[in-house]
Amino acid sequence: MAIPGQRFELDLDAANFTFNSIPDDVSQEHVLDFSIKDIQEHDTDAPPTAPSLKSSKSGFPQHKQRAKVSAFKQRNQSFRPSIPPKVEPSDQAIKHHVGRKYGVDMDAQQKAEISEENRRRVAEMSIEDIAEARAELTRSLNPAFLERLLKRANIEEDQLQQAQWPEADVQDLDAQFALEHDVKSISDTSEQTATPPQSSETQPAPSVHFPVPPRSAEAYKPLNPDDPSFLADLKTHYFPDTPHDPTALSWLQDPTEEETAASLYNPTKDSFLASSLRFGFNGALIPPQRSLEIDVKEGLHHHGDDPSSAGYTIPELSMLARSTLPNQRCMAYQILGRILYRLGRGDFGPRGSELQEAIWSVVEKERPIEVMMSEANRHSGHASAKAHAVEALWLWRKGGGGDRGILKPGQKLAK
Repeated sequence: MAIPGQRFELDLDAANFTFNSIPDDVSQEHVLDFSIKDIQEHDTDAPPTAPSLKSSKSGFPQHKQRAKVSAFKQRNQSFRPSIPPKVEPSDQAIKHHVGRKYGVDMDAQQKAEISEENRRRVAEMSIEDIAEARAELTRSLNPAFLERLLKRANIEEDQLQQAQWPEADVQDLDAQFALEHDVKSISDTSEQTATPPQSSETQPAPSVHFPVPPRSAEAYKPLNPDDPSFLADLKTHYFPDTPHDPTALSWLQDPTEEETAASLYNPTKDSFLASSLRFGFNGALIPPQRSLEIDVKEGLHHHGDDPSSAGYTIPELSMLARSTLPNQRCMAYQILGRILYRLGRGDFGPRGSELQEAIWSVVEKERPIEVMMSEANRHSGHASAKAHAVEALWLWRKGGGGDRGILKPGQKLAK
């Protein structure tokens, strides 16, 4: 087959690969030495011989044995695995093996040996040494830890000896314990009277509360919750030995006449601050006299400012809107949204009136709308809180007060 085009020759040994053209009068044999020839097939009469395979028991051909060791095998032989060290059995494994094989409880045996050694050491100590060791332990150990140890010791002794006590001995022991308790209280009282008062520089030793036997059911008497001294009687009658702080129960008591007179929402006042106005769950304004008559079961009382007055002020709701508890934020968003709806609709007076402008100034000062916007724009968080924030903002815009409630740029005080 002829190849069209001009034939040429490149001199690869030259510096610039000299191009030499081949004239057409060159012999065909010389040209064929530098051209690609066609594939020629040769006919043969003998079929090709099949490869011979050695027979094996498994039916698969055997692998070829190599005379030369491969480099991979040489590297593996150079890194011989190290023999793991002999691991000695632990004490717990030895005890478990001995206990299963010979039926010996080594834990109980060890406890008995330690107990016997402790008894022997205590028997060799004098009374002064025992008192000194006891005082040292009391000073060094935590009172709560010491109390748990004493309880555990009493429980273990009771479990060992309770089965051997007759019923009559138990009654005698209770009577003896009561007598010893009375004698000990009398002696402690006399020692406290005779002991001089300590200086302010020395700190008293921490008190340890020891358990006392429970009283019988007949010793308790019913108390009257309407009694003015109910809280004091509750402490002295049911918890006489428990330390307490009397101021911690002050929130359970009704406000006094002085506290009611000093309240900012006292109905006897002639004027009220806009920040002290209280609202209900529906966003309506609660009059001062009505706030004192609402029952505590309505859920509008709390332990903030003016606990005797029912309802929530806008500063209180703004503080709850920043709470870390989602349920408090949900309640604050719900009430604030309803207040803003009524405020924008004109339920608290026409636009520009004194009451409406005063409430708007409190809203713009406390900035609860910005808090609800931040809650509504969250990509994650509490789903209910986000839903209540979106609903409150919708009520704010629905009521027509979308132009009030947020301070304008460069504005320091609400107008």
